Amino acid sequence: MTELALPGPTRPALSRPRPVPAGAYRFVGPAGPVTLAGLFEGRQRLVVHHTVPDRSRPSAVASAEELSAALHTRDTRLVIVSHAPYAKIEQYRKHFGWDLPVYSALDTGFAADFPATRRLEGAGLGEHDDGPGLSFLRQDGRSVLHTGSIAVPYLDFLALADVARAPRRG
Repeated sequence: MTELALPGPTRPALSRPRPVPAGAYRFVGPAGPVTLAGLFEGRQRLVVHHTVPDRSRPSAVASAEELSAALHTRDTRLVIVSHAPYAKIEQYRKHFGWDLPVYSALDTGFAADFPATRRLEGAGLGEHDDGPGLSFLRQDGRSVLHTGSIAVPYLDFLALADVARAPRRG
């Protein structure tokens, strides 16, 4: 996969897919606890939209919902994952009318293990600034492979790629 990414000193280069310890991550979703492999729901590929509820805006996910339909036909599932508690991310899902499934990665290292979590310049140790982004994974037998990630301020870039219609403004 050709990797699209914004340059940054904290973003590791990904020259080839890397194995992900799928059992190390436990998410909470609408049906309760689920593993990383469970997020695939039988599909070969998974796109994780990392979101930050307190900083999200409707257009950040509106384009992703349109992309989800296109990905579904390609044996790919798109989900929203946040480090927020499940009740909070579910509240945001309902508030914004999102149709995408949401999962909490609270108390896991999931966000820190992917480029969606970045250190703030001048911040003390342990301080992070979470930002929205996408991570791409695929299943290879029983293994889960991370094939790439992009960190972007908002997902409006999808309209530029003509993958999804731009959200209405005004």
